[in-house]
Amino acid sequence: MSRPSRFRLLAAFVVLAILPLCIRAQTTSPSREIPGPLRGWEQWATWDDADRVCPTPYRDSEKSLCFWPSRLTLDIEPTAGRFELEVTVFSESWVPLPGDGTVWPHEVKANGAAQPIVEHDGRPSVKLPAGVFRLEGNYRWSEVPARLAIPKEIGLLALTLQGAVVESPTWDEEGNLWLRRDGAAEQAEVDFLGIKIYAVLEDGIPLWLRTEIELSVSGKNREEQIGSVLPEGWKLAAVDSSIPVAVDDAGRMKAQVRPGKWIVHLDAFRLDNVKEVRYAADATPAVAEELIGFRARPELRMVEILGAPPVDVSQTTFPERWRNLPVYRWQTSSPLRIEERMRGTGIQKPEGLRINRSLWLDENGRGITFRDHIAGQMQQIWRLDTAPGQDLGSVLSDGQGLLITRNVKNGAAGVEIRSRNLNLEATGRIEQRGELPASGWQADRPTSCSPSGRPWGTRPSRGS
Repeated sequence: MSRPSRFRLLAAFVVLAILPLCIRAQTTSPSREIPGPLRGWEQWATWDDADRVCPTPYRDSEKSLCFWPSRLTLDIEPTAGRFELEVTVFSESWVPLPGDGTVWPHEVKANGAAQPIVEHDGRPSVKLPAGVFRLEGNYRWSEVPARLAIPKEIGLLALTLQGAVVESPTWDEEGNLWLRRDGAAEQAEVDFLGIKIYAVLEDGIPLWLRTEIELSVSGKNREEQIGSVLPEGWKLAAVDSSIPVAVDDAGRMKAQVRPGKWIVHLDAFRLDNVKEVRYAADATPAVAEELIGFRARPELRMVEILGAPPVDVSQTTFPERWRNLPVYRWQTSSPLRIEERMRGTGIQKPEGLRINRSLWLDENGRGITFRDHIAGQMQQIWRLDTAPGQDLGSVLSDGQGLLITRNVKNGAAGVEIRSRNLNLEATGRIEQRGELPASGWQADRPTSCSPSGRPWGTRPSRGS
């Protein structure tokens, strides 16, 4: 084989090796479009990635939600039962069915076609390809069981028990639907939804908004429009909820609720310099009043929260883990203003550097050996240079040697500082010329001052 032929063959192998990687990188990133020449290879490159078309939850991009069930309808009779469920399958998946090892479904069909029922992850399940399916199945028993296990993926339930519609079925957090209860039938509760929202603003880059939404629900299982839970301009980063919820790009939330108390956690952020926190003009906030805390970053900047009065957190139901923060009562119809007072060093400016200098005069009086101990906290100095006429011998930082370099701007010898809390020990020589520097050092900030009040490296007059 000639050399050009061998080269072309090698190039072909390289292309075939990296092409799947390129396509995978494009298909796994929703913000990138697959280039035209690669589109014909998409199925070939991702043939073993069955979950690539499945949506992912906000809080875990590695997890795939490959099916989405709708309302589960149950019809329970004294000796039999029946269920119906519509489910959307994005990629071939095992779909769990209501029931368990003690109550097993029979005669299960998907769009009219009989399906084999297999125990998968401890639950009766059917395996379905991508598509929209209407599942139906039956139960047989000698008497109505006390409970029926409901898959955790189910959010809405319609129950008919012996011909009577149960408006408020007893459905606990473990997923057990209780079909028999002792005592007389309880009066159906009216539909009620109570909403409380607590939040914390965390200063920084980015600025974070941590929100906790408390839903108190009674009545029947249903889907509720909660309203706007994120102010204008905030980007949702994570959702954590024990019931199915959805938050759109405008910050509006809906939830599939059932009786009980449910907590939803949202994390959102902004990268710009936020001056106000407000809801959009056309938004309907979920609550008219919201308790919001503020976690400051004084080392970054000092800000003041305006537009909401502070409250005594001990007199509120603010979550315990946030009670160490200042809390404000925010009327969501008006903006919450963040006014910056100072940027940089925080509560107070650094105290400056403290220098303890020891000098040893040569016997002939022509030179001096010095040893300086330099200390200071929360400094903004990133380089220290010696004053003219001094030669550095060694510099230690917390006992570790530092490299002595020469400043290209002024030609002075010095060291680079890598910590805001300084603990330096330096030794060197001074040629005696009748004057001594006040501190012997100059910093990279022209406004920095020595303990004597003079800029670093200045010389006092004779007799001072």
